[in-house]
Amino acid sequence: MDMDFKTLEKEIERLNRINLRANYTSRDRYRSLYNSIYENVLEMYQNGLIAIESGSKGLSYLRELLINDGHEYSYTVVFWEKNNPERKYRIGVCIRGLPVCKPVEE
Repeated sequence: MDMDFKTLEKEIERLNRINLRANYTSRDRYRSLYNSIYENVLEMYQNGLIAIESGSKGLSYLRELLINDGHEYSYTVVFWEKNNPERKYRIGVCIRGLPVCKPVEE
């Protein structure tokens, strides 16, 4: 995979441009891209390239929720590039919807 942070940001932007109201195909594309982003964020975290907000249970917990509880449960992890904490992102499981990966709005 080996993704850099700028590419990750572009993937997150692409994810958030998908029109979920268009059709079920767009929802499938969204889920597929989210899973790819999640895997890359997990790998970047394991390689020490990103930092996770203290107090978070961790990225692997998100996958457990998606697999075991589905989208009814809400949990979010905030992360950022290790040397650049100005731009933060949240990745998580939404209540009654699709998983989320979006910039943190100040």
